[in-house]
Amino acid sequence: MNTTYDLVAIGGGTGGLVSAAGAAYMGLDAAIVEKSALGGDCLWTGCVPSKALIASGRLAHQMNEARALGLRPAEHPHDFRAVMERMRSARATVAHHDDPERFRKMGVAVHFGAARFTGPSTVEVDGVGTIRSKRFVIATGAVPAIPPIPGLRESGYWTYETVFDENELPESIAILGGGPIGTEFAQIFARLGSRVTVLEMAPAILIREDPDVAVFMQRLLAEEGIEVRTGAAVTAVRSEGGRKVVEAGVGDPVAVDEVFVATGRRPFTRGLDLDAAGIRTDRGTVVVDPFLRTSARTVWAVGDVTDAMHFTHVADHMAKVALRNAILPARTKIRYDNVPRVTFTDPEVAHVGMSEAEAAAAGGTVYRYGMDDLDRAIVDGTAVGYVKVSADRKGKVMGATVVAHGAGDLILPFVLAKQNGLTLSAIANTIFPYPTMAEGVKRASAEFLRSRLDTPAGRTLKKVIQWLK
Repeated sequence: MNTTYDLVAIGGGTGGLVSAAGAAYMGLDAAIVEKSALGGDCLWTGCVPSKALIASGRLAHQMNEARALGLRPAEHPHDFRAVMERMRSARATVAHHDDPERFRKMGVAVHFGAARFTGPSTVEVDGVGTIRSKRFVIATGAVPAIPPIPGLRESGYWTYETVFDENELPESIAILGGGPIGTEFAQIFARLGSRVTVLEMAPAILIREDPDVAVFMQRLLAEEGIEVRTGAAVTAVRSEGGRKVVEAGVGDPVAVDEVFVATGRRPFTRGLDLDAAGIRTDRGTVVVDPFLRTSARTVWAVGDVTDAMHFTHVADHMAKVALRNAILPARTKIRYDNVPRVTFTDPEVAHVGMSEAEAAAAGGTVYRYGMDDLDRAIVDGTAVGYVKVSADRKGKVMGATVVAHGAGDLILPFVLAKQNGLTLSAIANTIFPYPTMAEGVKRASAEFLRSRLDTPAGRTLKKVIQWLK
C-alpha cells in the first residue's frame, strides 16, 4: 500500500473531496484520510438530510393550507417515522456521489482512521500507520457548539448531528438559537405537528440579516404557530415530571418534551496534534493566510475548520483555491465578497454582498419590489416576501436580499451581476420569461431605471420626449 503522496486531504467532506479529486485530475498522487464516512456534514447531518425534511414540511403545510388554492385541506397527523425514512432513503441515493470507490476510480487513495500530525510532512493514521506527503489540506469541518448551560447535558438534547437518527416527533420542543439552523428546524418541527418555542438570546432572530428581514420572518413564524422569544438567554435546563423545563430571561419557564440546540458551530481539530506540525490556531480555528496556507508551509486549510463562512459552496471554492496555490507557482487570493448565503425556511432568505445599512453608508440606494404584486407568485399562492437590491449611482450591485419561495435560485442574477460588474440596467433590460418568479428580480432592478428619470438628465429627456410628441 502506497503511503507517500503529493497531496493528502484530512477530512472527507466537501473541502477534502474537492481538493483530493482535483489533485488526482492534475496527475498528482492524492489521498483522503477520513475517520468515519466520506461526505461530511453536508451529506450526513447538514444540507442533504435537512432539505429532505424541509421538503416534507413544506408539502405538509401545503396540504393543511390547500383551501387557499380552492382545494380541500388534508388535515391529519403525519407519520414522522415515514418522513425520516424517506429522508434517509434520499440521503442514501445522494451518497453515491461520495462513494469511496468512485474516488478510488479517480485515482484517489482513501484511508479510514483518525489522523494526527507527527510533523509538517507526516501524519499517523489509526489502523494505517505513517502517511507522508509533500502537501496536506486540512478539511475536518465543524461540530455543534454546545453552550455551558447548567443542567443541559444532564437533561439531554438534540442537535443537527443527532436529530436525523430520531423516529419520534416530540409533542413540544424548545429550540435554543434563532439562526439559520434554528429557524429551519423550527419550521420543520412545527409543520410536522410539534409545538415549537424558539429561544434566541440576541434582540432578533437571523441576526446576520437586515432588521426588516428578521422582523418579517419572525412574524411569519408566529403566523405558523411558532412562539419566538428574543432577548432570551437560557440560564438553566432541568428534568421535571418526565419533561424538560427551560429557564430563560424572558417570560415563564418553558416545559417541553425535547430540547434542540442550535447555538452555532465550532471548528473540529481535536486529536489532530496541530502543534506537532507547527500549525497555528486562533480561538479554535486553523489560521490561514489569504492564500489559505497555514503557518506550516506544507499545509493548507479549507472550509469550516477555518474562520471562513460555514457553507458547502464556500468549502468547495476554498478547496479549488488552495489546490491551485499548493501546486502552481502563481498564487490566488481567496475572496468572499461575492458569496451568497441562503436560509432554507419557507419562504427562503437569500443574500449577497453588503447589508442595506452598509450600502447606504457607502452612498448606495436601495430598490425594492414586493412579491405580493408578482403575477406568478399570486397564481401559485406564494405571494409573500420581497426583493431588495442596493446599488451605487451607476447601478452596480452592492448588496441584495431576496425573501421569497425559491430565493436561493432568485438571488443568482444579483450574484452574477455583482461579480462581473454588471448594472441593474443590464438586468432590467434582459428579457425574462413570463410568468416566472424571476421577474421579481427584474422588476426590482427596473426601479433603478425609473429612478433615473428623476435626475436632471432624466427630466431633460422627458422634456425632449414631450417636445417630440
